[in-house]
Amino acid sequence: MDFHYEIENPKLKKMVEDKAKELGMTVDEVVWGYINRGLMEDNFSEESCKRLHSEEFLKMVDEALGLD
Repeated sequence: MDFHYEIENPKLKKMVEDKAKELGMTVDEVVWGYINRGLMEDNFSEESCKRLHSEEFLKMVDEALGLD
């Protein structure tokens, strides 16, 4: 089965491309990694949950998306 997608939001597209470059992966690998994580209901540890909800991480996400 083949799936085709297009990231239309330019800010989201750049964010995914930058993450792929940072991780040395293709955009497809990053996208499918997130999809698979959601499908497999990946459990977060307490440490990663705190990190993903920290003020500095949320500020970084807001800046990447151009939010105030």
